[in-house]
Formats: sequence, C-alpha cells, structure tokens
Amino acid sequence: MPIVLYEIPDKFDCSFLQAPIVIIVFTLIFAIVVKKLKIEKAALVSSICLIGIGSLAFFYAVIGIAQFTMYSKTAGAYRRGEYETVEGCVENFDPMPYHGKKKESFEIGGVKFFYSDYNDHPGYHRSRSHGGVIKGNGQRLKIGYVYVNETYGNIIVYIESLPE
Repeated sequence: MPIVLYEIPDKFDCSFLQAPIVIIVFTLIFAIVVKKLKIEKAALVSSICLIGIGSLAFFYAVIGIAQFTMYSKTAGAYRRGEYETVEGCVENFDPMPYHGKKKESFEIGGVKFFYSDYNDHPGYHRSRSHGGVIKGNGQRLKIGYVYVNETYGNIIVYIESLPE
C-alpha cells in the first residue's frame, strides 16, 4: 500500500525572516538608545545603524519575494496538477554527509534530482543524514516534481513510497 512521505506545504514558510527581524529590532533599539544618551557622534552611529537596517531589510525583501515567487510557481503547479511524475527504484543515490554542504542526489527512471538542507527553497530538501525520507538505492518511490530552471532543476513536490 502506497504511503505519502512528503507533500509540498499549503502555506508559504516565512520562518527565514525571524533572524533578520530580530537583528533589525535590536539595531533600531541600539540606534535610539545611542541617540537618547547623547553620546559623542551619536548621529553618525545612529545613521550607520539605520543604513544597516535599510540594507538588511532590502536584502531580505528581495530574498522573500524570490522565495515566494518560486513557492507560488511550484506549489501552484502541484495544486493545479501541472507537474510531472516518475516512479521506480532510486538509483545513483549520493547522500549528503552529516557535516558538509554537498548536495544529495539520485535518479529515478533517468530523471535527476538534487537538493540540500542548506538550500532553502520550496519542495523537498531534507537529506538522509538529517532525517530525510529518501534512504538510498533500491527504494521504490513515486516522485512528483516541477522543473524550475538549470540552477534548481527538478523541485520535488510529492513523494510516495511504493510497495517492494
């Protein structure tokens, strides 16, 4: 009996914004405190803090827009049924080591997939060494995927285990 191992989430994950929001808040508080204490060159320190905040906010806004666009493209294609599927045995499995940033990769039916815990994109990207569901060669799976581009390749939107 097939078991669904992964399905792309219904909602966009904004958790990547937590760290920059905390940094922005603390930097803003620091700039206000420096200005209130009338420390020498307070205006310069406050200005540098505000420029840093603006730069960080701009940088994460661009990243957020890009990630949301990719999520919309892949999740939308999945929800509309506009994705490809392949099923069979995992071949040429090349796992990511627990320590390291190498991409994990495998093939099913000649279709290549690669991903990493450290690439935050929509779709499946958890390596075997960090609890992923793709275990190795010979595992029988049905994979739903959306091709994005050469950089991201085939984004996995659905994984189902098949009987042995």
